Amino acid sequence: MTRCRVIVAVEALALLAILVWALARPVTAARGRDEIDYRHLQPFPLAAQQTVTQDMPLQQDQVSGIAIPYQLTGRLPARIRVLITDQGGLALVQLVHPLEPSKPLEFDTVQVEGRQATGSVTVTIQRVDDLGGQLTLGAFPTNGTGRPSMLEQPGMTLALQTLYGARGPAVLKTPLYADRVASLAPPWFPLPADLVLVALFLMLGLDMLVLIGIDRSDPEGSPIMARELAPTDAIPDRDRDPRLP
Repeated sequence: MTRCRVIVAVEALALLAILVWALARPVTAARGRDEIDYRHLQPFPLAAQQTVTQDMPLQQDQVSGIAIPYQLTGRLPARIRVLITDQGGLALVQLVHPLEPSKPLEFDTVQVEGRQATGSVTVTIQRVDDLGGQLTLGAFPTNGTGRPSMLEQPGMTLALQTLYGARGPAVLKTPLYADRVASLAPPWFPLPADLVLVALFLMLGLDMLVLIGIDRSDPEGSPIMARELAPTDAIPDRDRDPRLP
């Protein structure tokens, strides 16, 4: 029994360590609500010296970054010039940003620090190198989305993401996660009932591990193990193996 309790305790500590690690990870305060799950993305090739311009409606005032979806073949990084301006044309960000090679589609974030913007921002991206592999950006058809199109490519929208707030531990974002999950579809329990339910399920899982460990440490008194330890005489004749005495 002591050995089983040690195993259960180790598993519980491992679960707690994973939970603490996940909640302590630094994340942005929020991401645009309708930008979380872009679907049906299409590759949009960006050649050397080519420029694309995309207006981005803001959902909050404190924008802290713009995430750019891209895919880059080859082994050499690419460089893009990024210009982010507010509605009045004031430059919030103007820099040359490196993109590392990536086979799957990834989001690379350009930080917007110390500047305030309201309404919308305009993001201009230009590839300034010609040494790397094929660079493609993620885009989707504009029709039916209610979002603005690229200036250079009407009918297509870059799948940019807006980020808001300062980076901090993920635990501070828990209420936002719960609020957005609750807004997806009914029925959902109101806070904090859903969090309590998750905690109860975790406790139930640990209790099951404890019960299984105790059960296997006492085979003679275990209802689960009793059938395995039952003598052959307890087996009905119709189920008895004819080769048994």
